[in-house]
Amino acid sequence: MRACPLQGVRQWPGPRLLACGDLHHGPAPLDTLAAYQGSEPHDAVVLTFNPALLEQVQARLNVPVRCLAPSFFRYPAAQRTASPERVLLHVGSLGPHHPKRRELVEALQARCRIPFRHATTTSAEGAAELYARHALVLNVPLNHDLNHRVFEVMAAGTAQVVVADPSLVGPLQHLAERPDVFWASSIEQLEALVQELFASPGHLRNIQVEPPPYWELTRLLKTALAPDSIKAIQL
Repeated sequence: MRACPLQGVRQWPGPRLLACGDLHHGPAPLDTLAAYQGSEPHDAVVLTFNPALLEQVQARLNVPVRCLAPSFFRYPAAQRTASPERVLLHVGSLGPHHPKRRELVEALQARCRIPFRHATTTSAEGAAELYARHALVLNVPLNHDLNHRVFEVMAAGTAQVVVADPSLVGPLQHLAERPDVFWASSIEQLEALVQELFASPGHLRNIQVEPPPYWELTRLLKTALAPDSIKAIQL
């Protein structure tokens, strides 16, 4: 989570909404969020990518807290290739902040049991074009963070395998139940799943990948600022 101080800036007279993204960073991110809310109070908090932590954050703060992923973010669309490569694609950094991701990618490369490719890009548009040319995308979230890649891949029209427990989606069960999102908890389960999917290429090709569940901005703000006594409508 990153906070931007507003000292010297004229304050907005209406309700104030705090949008919080990276709760997987730092030794005590919930303490950081609570301290920021204490020093600069907001009327409500939106977790943009952390539905698994929703109840914990709600218990820490005395204002309405919602997780309306992917909230106000929009992702580049891409034209899905008619005959995508039957290769599991991973796009993203393998730097020091991503040890789990690096370990899995390097293990897949060493084991050579499934067709696999790792790549990096300089833009979201470039990533979308890559996704659209492949039959399946690998997604390795960090800790409890439901990351941008989940929605980037959806917007590009490609199925994905998420190496995590489905509880990552928290109350947003519609994301776990999508036919274009598969789940694996180990490298062995991942390899078996990919082998099964690639053995029947028509199955992947026929999966309809719907775009991310975008929120219209006015509805997003109304839902985020609704009192806790009013049940928020989830997509």
